[in-house]
Amino acid sequence: MINAQPNTPDLEERFLEPKGWRWHSFTRNNREIRFGSVFPADKVPDAVVVCLPGFAEFGEKYFETARKCLDMNLAFWVLDWMGQGHSGRYLNDPQKRHSSTFQDDVDDLHYFFVEYIKHACVHPDVGRIPAAMLAHSMGANIGLQYLHQHPDVFECAAFSAPMLGFKAVKNIPKPLLSLASVFMALCAGTQFIKNGRAWEPSMRTYDGPEALSCDPDRVKVHGSWLDADHSLQVGSPTYGWIYHALKACSRVNKKAFLAKIETPGLMALAGEEHIVDNAKIRLASQRLKNCELLNFPEARHEIWMEKDEVRDVFFEKFYALVKENIIDRPETLKPF
Repeated sequence: MINAQPNTPDLEERFLEPKGWRWHSFTRNNREIRFGSVFPADKVPDAVVVCLPGFAEFGEKYFETARKCLDMNLAFWVLDWMGQGHSGRYLNDPQKRHSSTFQDDVDDLHYFFVEYIKHACVHPDVGRIPAAMLAHSMGANIGLQYLHQHPDVFECAAFSAPMLGFKAVKNIPKPLLSLASVFMALCAGTQFIKNGRAWEPSMRTYDGPEALSCDPDRVKVHGSWLDADHSLQVGSPTYGWIYHALKACSRVNKKAFLAKIETPGLMALAGEEHIVDNAKIRLASQRLKNCELLNFPEARHEIWMEKDEVRDVFFEKFYALVKENIIDRPETLKPF
C-alpha cells in the first residue's frame, strides 16, 4: 500500500479523503500505477464507477467526486496514469510529462480492471455489480480507446471535455501538424514543449480566460494539493507526449472507430473551452451510436470542478445514465 498523503492541504472537508478510502498500487511492465477506492459504508453499491483523470491530474483531486458517488450509492475507483500523480515517471526529471504511447495507458487500465476492480464487482448476495466509466479530458481519450478494444466491460460511460483535439492547433492542416510532431518527437522527444516548464502556481490561474473553472473554491483544489505534496507535481508535456496525444486523437476521431463503440454514454463540453476542440466533441457525439451531448455554455474545461449549477446537472445526467443502463436493467448485464 502507498502512503499517498504525507501532507494534507487546508481545504474544506468535502475536498479531503472520504471515510473508508484506501490507496494501493500495482506494477505492470515496470510501470508502477497508484490507485484508490472507496465503497458505501452500509450498502451494496448499485454500480462501480471507474474514474479516469485528465492530464497531470491525481486521485486526490477527485475526493469530492468520490463523495458524490457515495451519496448516489456508487463505489468509486480512480487511478493515476503513468507519468503523473503518485504513479511512476518516464524520465529522470519527474516534472516532464512524457508518454510511451496511449496504448500502454489502455493496457494499464485493463490490467487494473481485471486484476483489481473485477474482483470487487461481485457480491455474494447480489452477484455481479456492474461498472460505469467516468472520464475527463485525456482520460476520456484513453477511455474511448478502451471501450473500442474491450466493449463488454463497462455498461455505460460519461465523458467531460474529452480530449479529441486541441483548440490551439485546430486550424493547422493535419498533414503539416503530423509532420511537425514527428520531427519534434525525433529531435527533442524528451524535452519540454516550447515555453514548457516545471510546475509553478502561475500555471493554474484562478481567474481570467486561462482559468479552468469558474468556481472560486474548486478551482484552487489542484494547486492546493501540489503545494501540500510536491511529489504530485507535474509540469508541461514533452514533445514526445504531444506526438502520442496527436496520434491518439487521430485514432479516436475516425468515423469507423467511433461507430464501433456501442456503449451508452454522454459527452459534456464547456462553452468557455480553451484547451480541447469542441467541434471534434460535437462530431464524435454524433458518430457514436448511443451518446447524449451536454453543452454548458458558461463552463470552463474542468466541468466536474465547476459551479454547482453546472456540476450538479452533469452528475444528475450521469446518475440517470447509470440508472437507465444498470440499476433499472439488471437482467441485461453482460458477462465480463
